[in-house]
Amino acid sequence: MRRLTVLFVGSLLVVACGGSSDGDATTAPESSPATEPAVTTGATDPEPTDPPATEPADTEPASTQAPATDPPATDPPASDPPATDPPATDLAAFAPIGTGEYDVGVATITITDPARERPLTTDVWFPLAADSQGDPHRYTFVTGDYYESPRAISATPDLISPDGPFPLVVYSHGSGGQRYIASDYTETIASHGYIVVAPDHTGNTAIERVSGVEIDRSRVALDRPLDVIAVIDAMLNPESTETVGFVGSVDPEQVAVTGHSFGGFTTYAVVSGYENELGSSPADDRIDAIIPLAPAVGDGTSEQSLLSDEALSTVDVPQLVMVGTDDVTTPVVPNVTRAFDLTTSDPLYRVELVAGEHQSFTDVCDYLDFFPTLDPPPSEAVIAAIDAVAGEGCSPDDMPIERVKELTNTFAVSFLDSIFAGGEMVTPDDTEIPEDVIFDSKVS
Repeated sequence: MRRLTVLFVGSLLVVACGGSSDGDATTAPESSPATEPAVTTGATDPEPTDPPATEPADTEPASTQAPATDPPATDPPASDPPATDPPATDLAAFAPIGTGEYDVGVATITITDPARERPLTTDVWFPLAADSQGDPHRYTFVTGDYYESPRAISATPDLISPDGPFPLVVYSHGSGGQRYIASDYTETIASHGYIVVAPDHTGNTAIERVSGVEIDRSRVALDRPLDVIAVIDAMLNPESTETVGFVGSVDPEQVAVTGHSFGGFTTYAVVSGYENELGSSPADDRIDAIIPLAPAVGDGTSEQSLLSDEALSTVDVPQLVMVGTDDVTTPVVPNVTRAFDLTTSDPLYRVELVAGEHQSFTDVCDYLDFFPTLDPPPSEAVIAAIDAVAGEGCSPDDMPIERVKELTNTFAVSFLDSIFAGGEMVTPDDTEIPEDVIFDSKVS
């Protein structure tokens, strides 16, 4: 396996994703990309040598002289240019992908895990058939306040594009979050020809956090991967009455999982399998690729760690892990460094957003911009909840949220396309990686 490393200098009721429920949040130092030198790996360059002489020697030993009968050697005509190596290929400029070719519809359904009798409120984002019409979709909080999508419409599955079947992507929200907390991300993926589905992890959502009735952390950790498995089961089951309108448009051979923070743990756990004192969740071999975002992994030794070295080492599906360099809730060290070192994914890509923070991967900053446009304004409870976490991604010294979206969406979609659609992942092999990104990879 070759390793390519490129370092460049250059983060409701909403996802809280903080505190002990997400793993070792504050015990590790942050990464320091601004002071790290560029790194290359592989064989070292040879020592420099003097250039060869370009003029012939005045004399030549007799043993090397041509026979008298041979024609005398002649220099090439002066007009012929010397042979040169072909010029190095220029790297393509980094080009953000933007919205894909499809308009996006959103439907809210309920998926029930029959084994646990556990209902999961679930949002589904999907590519729309041409000329589909509908009202802008509103992501509504328990208080009745809402965030209105700037591009997706509320729609029913009869409006799904006939171009499918499409790959399935499952999104897992962070601790104290909700299914739609990263709607820009999920909408963008859907617009590029994917069906994206995200359940509320009942017992670990914003509703329970605000009302103070969150369930035991061990229960949450076990429920989460089981929730993802239940969602995949339903989306692939032609006999399900809950997903009947979607199943025919899903490709059962193309499944990915992505998630933020505690959802990043969930992303790993559904591939590795997970167990604790309350039970176990099996490894799901239907999953073909994963994208953990600011994952809560821990250092592997403390009580707050969620995944063992052994569990991480079993994760071998293609992987893209992304994080902000300034994340203090699930810092790069040990959460991302440990996962990068221990998982055996091939390919394995690691993207760090310089000055990105924990909430950079959610819609929190968009909420701050949208709420002042509402009349009447949102409830004080919603505003207080968002203000409490907005510092982790919406501050003046953080990477601007529009830039976060460009980078996150571009790397995520190019990765998914490279696995499912014959596309190319954005890498330093052919693209000029921006200075506000630290890129690392392990590819055989």
